[in-house]
Amino acid sequence: MKEKRFVNDNIKRLLVSEYLRKENDNAGFGGMEMKRTPYGTNIALYVNRPGLVIGRHGTKIKEMTETLEKRFAIESPQIEVKEVNTPDLNPQIASKKIALSLEKGWNYRKAGNTSLRKMIDLNAPGVLIRIGGKISGERARAQKFMFGKIKYSGEPARSGVEYGFSEAKLKTGIIGVSVRILKSNYRLPDDIEIKPVKIEKEVENNGAESKGAEGNE
Repeated sequence: MKEKRFVNDNIKRLLVSEYLRKENDNAGFGGMEMKRTPYGTNIALYVNRPGLVIGRHGTKIKEMTETLEKRFAIESPQIEVKEVNTPDLNPQIASKKIALSLEKGWNYRKAGNTSLRKMIDLNAPGVLIRIGGKISGERARAQKFMFGKIKYSGEPARSGVEYGFSEAKLKTGIIGVSVRILKSNYRLPDDIEIKPVKIEKEVENNGAESKGAEGNE
């Protein structure tokens, strides 16, 4: 029963995330966090433009709260809107920007390299941008744009790497855009720091002590 409840909770979380992403796509949806509290369910929305999420006199956020309670059976949902400080380092917002650029007619190389350059300028320690679909010709393929370190599995991938995905609707078909960014404050297991040891000074001090001892004799 515990396993079934765990699966159902994850499915509900995914459905809620998809609903909130569609509702706030024009506001620059950057992800969400859902936590249960003694007073209900707290949902934190990370967006680029909070005003579009709240709506006039808070009407939109009230509608979303009612929908979460009725359609998804969320107990006492409390939506908290948070602004993303650096949108270009948010993988969901970055993937959406690339998808919009492709829909405007940008070449996939230009869109990928432009976004990658912005992240590098913002000191991102690791970035992976993947654009897949019919990007050149009738045959589908994928192009990757990489910088720094990125982990694909294990604890570093779960805790240290943030992920975002968006779709670009073109005449040739759907283009998928995925972005992975390594957190700037996350330390990878293979990051080793070697501290310098002051050996020379210790040798000099030991030599001075030995000479003093010989003089006393």
